[in-house]
Amino acid sequence: MDQRITKLQAVAAQFRPLRHLPSGALLLYALSISAAVGAQQQAPSSDELRSMYCVEVIRAEIDLQHHLISASDTAAANAIAPAARQQWIDTSAELLQGLARLEAVRYRLQAYMLPRIAALDSFALATAMRQGDADFQESRAVGDRCAGECASAQATNQQPVACGASCGDRATLSRVSSCDKPAWLPP
Repeated sequence: MDQRITKLQAVAAQFRPLRHLPSGALLLYALSISAAVGAQQQAPSSDELRSMYCVEVIRAEIDLQHHLISASDTAAANAIAPAARQQWIDTSAELLQGLARLEAVRYRLQAYMLPRIAALDSFALATAMRQGDADFQESRAVGDRCAGECASAQATNQQPVACGASCGDRATLSRVSSCDKPAWLPP
């Protein structure tokens, strides 16, 4: 058991340096500086708007991931059965790996945008960020609703297709999920 906990701690230590990456606050600060300076700003490209949208989506996903890791760690600590505890420890390790992947994506997005922000229309960029947050919140609400519908459908032995038929706007879900792998960014 102690060996497994040590393994989880080693995985966590591997990803700690990524916690100090610049956050969305740094981008907002850069936006406010560029607006305050009064620099002549140009309209952002679709890739730049998509990047700002995704910065906010990824930020929200990282916040959610932190919450899930905390809940998983608590569940592992409170688990009585060794098998259940191990499942929670494994879940925490997977969540930490997912967190590291999200933070790497956020870093790529920010590295792409930081040199561009001062020259771009800050209002358009802020609008893209607000839309990213709104779409993420909507996708979470839809996901929660659909999970409830699916659980209800399974409890009544209905077809699994019935629970997925009304699970939200596919365009919004597609936009949010495209942020996980920003193919438009240079490697």
